[in-house]
Amino acid sequence: MTRLSRRRFVAGSAAGIGAAALPSFPSEAQTVVTRSNLASPNGQINLRKYARAVGLMKARPTRDPLSWNFQWFTHAVPSNTTKAAAINAAFGPAPSPAKTLANLMWNTCQAHFNPVDEQFFLPWHRMYVCFLESIIRRVLNDATFALPYWNYSVPSGFALPAQFRMQGDPVFGPLFEPKRRAQVNAGQPIFAGIGTASDLSPAASLAQANYLPSGVNPGFNQHLDQNLHGNVHVFVGGNQNMGSVPFAAGDPIFWMHHCNIDRLWVTWNQNHANPNNAPFVNKSFVFAGQNGQRLNAVVRDFRTPARCGYRYDQLAAPAPLVAAAPPIPSPAAAAAGPVQPVTVATPAAAGAVTLGTGPARVDLRATETPSVAAGAPGGAAAPLAARVEALPANRRIYLVLRNLSAAMSPEAIYRVYLDLPEGASDDPLNSHYVGSFNFFDAAAHGGDHSGASKPFSFDITALIANLQARGVLKSEHTVTIVPSGQPTEEARAVVGEIAIVEQ
Repeated sequence: MTRLSRRRFVAGSAAGIGAAALPSFPSEAQTVVTRSNLASPNGQINLRKYARAVGLMKARPTRDPLSWNFQWFTHAVPSNTTKAAAINAAFGPAPSPAKTLANLMWNTCQAHFNPVDEQFFLPWHRMYVCFLESIIRRVLNDATFALPYWNYSVPSGFALPAQFRMQGDPVFGPLFEPKRRAQVNAGQPIFAGIGTASDLSPAASLAQANYLPSGVNPGFNQHLDQNLHGNVHVFVGGNQNMGSVPFAAGDPIFWMHHCNIDRLWVTWNQNHANPNNAPFVNKSFVFAGQNGQRLNAVVRDFRTPARCGYRYDQLAAPAPLVAAAPPIPSPAAAAAGPVQPVTVATPAAAGAVTLGTGPARVDLRATETPSVAAGAPGGAAAPLAARVEALPANRRIYLVLRNLSAAMSPEAIYRVYLDLPEGASDDPLNSHYVGSFNFFDAAAHGGDHSGASKPFSFDITALIANLQARGVLKSEHTVTIVPSGQPTEEARAVVGEIAIVEQ
């Protein structure tokens, strides 16, 4: 690792903390460490080290770049204060290199405060975890340390690992956080009372063909962020903990979660490429190095784990079988250029949909947009069944939810159904089930932070065909949104727009 003495750090800062001569992150590490499943023997060894490091970092003052709070606030300053107030409380009025660094680093989480930054969700969090891992090696004086990951997508990982639930334990006590949902700290599956195991599957994200969105298709980065990633935050929960962006990185389980998210990115990269455009690869961010010095990290250097010097003991299945996966376009369709979205149905009554503690039913009507589906009646939109039957090989039908907002995290996820009969079971095994969504990004965070609502898109092509085959697809369609669990009424969760889109 690159090391700067305290003298060099201070001298460099005095010369100007923004100087181009500042060091970058080390080139490809000479020693590669293994990030292991925390349930494995090697994972258990590193989990003990991690617990010790967390305790040591929590004992350091916030003004220290190697402290727990300084690293937490890099993700986001808690919403019960502001960045300016937190910096003043930590550093006082006098200037210092660490204070300048805090101004550059704090509140820089990408994707969760501005939708424009969504494309940087995966690389920024890779950097964030990588630099924390490096700092822990310095705190422990242990170059062999590697952060373990939490694989919550398998039954053995459904519950929060026991080491994070041992309040007051002399070894693992620093990993306990009382602000999680009570069921989670009691050792129940993290989805208990709020979701199901299916909400922890990475399959649909791994099935995405491209990194970036295309029309209403979210792409891998956004799909993983919104769905599995957001679900785990909501499940672990707490409006002043993992369930809220400004507090999330204060919980030690945050880092095990994001190691697993990074592992899924490595898995996806086995068969898919990351963006290579200049605005993406040239984007840079500021982090603290092992000696508390400023380091500039550039996305192009973090598209693989090589710069950080780690590998994973095991990756996820790289090619999941997903019934509704988009087909590969024919050469003729590919040559015709990108597929354009066409709205084919919208709510019959205008206005946003407010979600309460019970089901919300929204009637849809076909739009007057001319259909692009082959064989459709001229002028008017065809029924969904006819659209699916006439779909070209390179087009799909999506249900899209846009402009989500909430006054606070509802501490629930929401299930979506198409043409669900009154009184029918509202579980994920129901044949009318479209998918689920959460408000992790969309909730108003308070303090310096606004929400970063992004649309949720569900490929319903196969669902429409299945309902038609069973004779239960309506000619006038209904979307039903049902809370899973008991949402916080004060959250005032809203879906601003619902549409069915052909693309």
